[in-house]
Amino acid sequence: LKFPADYKIPAHSHPAIEHVTVISGTFNMGTGDKLDLKQTKALSAGSVAIMQPKTNHFAWTKTETIVQLHGVGPWGVTYVNPADDPRKK
Repeated sequence: LKFPADYKIPAHSHPAIEHVTVISGTFNMGTGDKLDLKQTKALSAGSVAIMQPKTNHFAWTKTETIVQLHGVGPWGVTYVNPADDPRKK
């Protein structure tokens, strides 16, 4: 996935383990029920994060960032706040 600078991903979870590998840029990730820029860890290129199933998490970028996501299905995205779901806009 290629994210532009200043992109924000609201709090959400997945039904299965999510593996995130940062290819370029910095991907800022945190856990919790609401996007909080101060409660994230900066993951630079080469970093890997593993999110357990049903763990609420969020992310943001300051610069253009490319990440690789992979996991084992079935797959889905459940937003903590349904109004944050871009598929419903």
